[in-house]
Amino acid sequence: MGTDKNVYEITQSLISSWLYMLSAPETVAEEAENDLVRKILRLEETPSIEQKNGLQFEAEVYKEANGETRTPHAMWEPGIKKVAEVLKGAVFQVKLRKRLTVFGMDFELVGIPDAIKAGTIYDVKFLNKSFSAAYLPGKYFGACQHSAYFELVPEADTFIYLVSDGQDLYTETYRRYDTPDFSKHIEDFVDYLMLAGLWENYAENWKVKGTQTNGIL
Repeated sequence: MGTDKNVYEITQSLISSWLYMLSAPETVAEEAENDLVRKILRLEETPSIEQKNGLQFEAEVYKEANGETRTPHAMWEPGIKKVAEVLKGAVFQVKLRKRLTVFGMDFELVGIPDAIKAGTIYDVKFLNKSFSAAYLPGKYFGACQHSAYFELVPEADTFIYLVSDGQDLYTETYRRYDTPDFSKHIEDFVDYLMLAGLWENYAENWKVKGTQTNGIL
């Protein structure tokens, strides 16, 4: 592996799918594995209703935070306003990249943080069910998203998940000093790909074409 001169793109979304597959209940284990394989093959996927709701909620939050003209949402307006209030003055969705070396191979971590403001990275999450039906404390403890974005935004020392069900706002905060290095996730993921016989599929579909440098895409 150490003689491989290619560069491979990697995203927190791909690693998240792999981590979910590892911990998925038996009832959805096969579905989780198939989802990971589709992502490795970079097959086109149709967004679920839940994903579409999340994208729509985020879009309304960004408009509200930027003071843009918008039509109030019939069901989510309280949540939109609460999240937008936190994000006023932030920079939204800048695509970033950073080169990381793992096992002697080069990986290009690519990500789009939802918002960055005053040394803090924010990620907007929409919960497709009421907070009363969900257990929230520590919900994102095992997530790799904050680890990935700390790599991409070296000046940030705080990451805050802003979670809303359209009515209320729940926040979960992580600090750089107690967040695992994202490179460790890549190491474990590469080990899995090798053992599962999926490395060649990943290498073919995620190889970076052309020469790029760290920073804003």
